[in-house]
Amino acid sequence: MSTLTRMPRTQLLTAMALVIVIAELFANDIFGDADVGGWIGLSLFGIAVMLLLVLVLVPRIPADKRRAWTLGLGVGSVVACVVFWSALPFALAAATFVLAAPGEEHPGETGEASPSAGVILAALATLAAFIFCIIG
Repeated sequence: MSTLTRMPRTQLLTAMALVIVIAELFANDIFGDADVGGWIGLSLFGIAVMLLLVLVLVPRIPADKRRAWTLGLGVGSVVACVVFWSALPFALAAATFVLAAPGEEHPGETGEASPSAGVILAALATLAAFIFCIIG
């Protein structure tokens, strides 16, 4: 689990963007009736939401609220997996992984890592959303 939270932010964003693009290939049946517009649109939407969450929201969360936000974003990724499983769970999961890294946003902070429950939920939601994209 610590691999997800210790991964450099740029590497995590690149990996999750790649996961979004590949998942959208399956979700928009690009291999069947070639809905290229939907694939590009939903991929860009998911990546934009992910960047907004990771680069704008996460740095603004105060240190004393990080644990609650990590769990909330993890739960949010599961809920998004049920409601809109093709792009949002990946974006929320990426924000959860970045937020769960201790000291990531607040240099000098050496406190304990955020609760693992949020990270586990986000990882499971990522896996489930990817499977839902494949099976349609």
